[in-house]
Amino acid sequence: MSLIRLLPPTVANQIAAGEVVERPAAVVKELLENSLDAGATRVVIDFSRGGKAVIIIEDNGQGMTPEDAAMSLQRHATSKIRLASDLDRIATFGFRGEALPSIASVARFTLQTRPSSATSGWEIAVNAGRILHQREQGMAPGTRIEVANLFHPVPARLKFLKSDETEAAHIIRLVRLYAVSHPEVGFLLREEGREIFRSPGQVPLLERVRAIWGQQVAEEVTLMPLFESSGMRLSGLLGKPGVSRGTRQDLVTVVNGRPVDSRTMAFALTESYHTLIPKGRYPLAFAFLEIDPAWVDVNVHPAKREVRFRDESRVRGFIIESVLSVLRSKGGDGLPQSTVLSVPSIEIPVAPSMAASVPPVSPSPIVSPPTSPISPSSSTSPSAVRLGWKFLHRLRGDKALFETPTGLAILNISFAHQRVLYERILQQFSENKAASQPLLVSIHLELDPLPASVLKEKMEFLTMAGFSFEEYGRNFWRVVALPHWLKPEEALSFIRDLLGEMARREGDFGRPTLAHDALAKMAVQRAYRKGDSMSEVELLALVQALFRTTQPGTDPKGRRTYLEWTDADLDRRFG
Repeated sequence: MSLIRLLPPTVANQIAAGEVVERPAAVVKELLENSLDAGATRVVIDFSRGGKAVIIIEDNGQGMTPEDAAMSLQRHATSKIRLASDLDRIATFGFRGEALPSIASVARFTLQTRPSSATSGWEIAVNAGRILHQREQGMAPGTRIEVANLFHPVPARLKFLKSDETEAAHIIRLVRLYAVSHPEVGFLLREEGREIFRSPGQVPLLERVRAIWGQQVAEEVTLMPLFESSGMRLSGLLGKPGVSRGTRQDLVTVVNGRPVDSRTMAFALTESYHTLIPKGRYPLAFAFLEIDPAWVDVNVHPAKREVRFRDESRVRGFIIESVLSVLRSKGGDGLPQSTVLSVPSIEIPVAPSMAASVPPVSPSPIVSPPTSPISPSSSTSPSAVRLGWKFLHRLRGDKALFETPTGLAILNISFAHQRVLYERILQQFSENKAASQPLLVSIHLELDPLPASVLKEKMEFLTMAGFSFEEYGRNFWRVVALPHWLKPEEALSFIRDLLGEMARREGDFGRPTLAHDALAKMAVQRAYRKGDSMSEVELLALVQALFRTTQPGTDPKGRRTYLEWTDADLDRRFG
């Protein structure tokens, strides 16, 4: 008997659904793309319980005849390609013919559709891949699809979904991306009957962004004129010089009307801002690239989230040249990174027992590390630390030279600062004593749906870290208290970055120890920036505090905090 068998259609469809229908937002994406392919100028999306209970998408597109409606539920049935060569010039969102049968196989699915040439519509109801009925239906021209009880035939899949708020946030973000990518189409999005956003069609791009992304984002961008070169067209909105984000959430790239994750476009945009924003951060941008479909491959990812260009370097060069010309016109040419929000230095108080031995002017003894160069043992205790370091000179940037009882040492001020602050924050976590500073004037925080859902889910952790929030509207918050190490002028940027990291590194922030470590490492990045001034007394106090940590030889990233050369080392160097 043969061991290899042909899978039943229902099983094959559920396997295909694993690629196409990974979560409720994927259902919305496939149905929304069908509406746009059908020429809709108005799309209404309703959902409840994060899309798990029901998803309804209604459009005024061209609709389908009864024969086409029935055929659309067959696997690999599509009106968008005919030959394999058509894959080389895909000009539509869908083309594989998998979405509708895959969705219908894992939910209760109802399709109602009517072409404008017909006097009535047609309804097909399907439950877990089995057709329940097909009948005539009175309706306006267009298509309406209802997906209820998603994944009820495969309950194991439900265990992998996140909370209703998180799944809803993914749906909202997805619809926002398509709405901003198609300002010619009117969108209405509702959750549990409550309107999330409404945007009429045929509105300028900036007004669409203002309606969907909010007033704050609209004020941070500038309009990009249309650039054309060698069959490519680039337009959109660019963040003003100095505006940056900790994640790529607001780096929106669109190719031929399709929101995509394009490494080529993201790299080109980030590279264009490399002198305008700090390293490791991302620009704010809405970039729309129009290109010959034959030059771009959209068939490289099961969910069509990524694209590949035939000539990556050509596209990258065109985008960089275009963006740089805009930034230069806005006065951003050569803008130094220091114009971005300043980062506060961290006060390191001198212990009372040491204060008397640290005169304000003359070099005074502080602490001496172990005699071995670098790498002090992690078991170093305060009682084992000897006096003897003397400040000699401030070197370039963030380094300082000291004389030790056994030679010379160069301290990396930034790395030492980070080690001290890192351990202090972790100690506060371990003692449940995070120091918090109430704000005289609260800070207003407007969030995208996904970070807002993360904020709600991690509220207990954030409160323990010293933050305090008050909700006063959907995705709107007041920040009324901050950890002592965070300055109010830095709060908005840091909170957005932190929530972005929480969303990206969900597993780490789900476990207390790893969450504490991740937050502490983010906090210490703001401890000290090259060029900050520190007095001699503060430098000596920093050395003292450093050698009271568990690992004074390295910062939280494992980088050396100081280098030491003994007298013997120096004698050998001199021969």
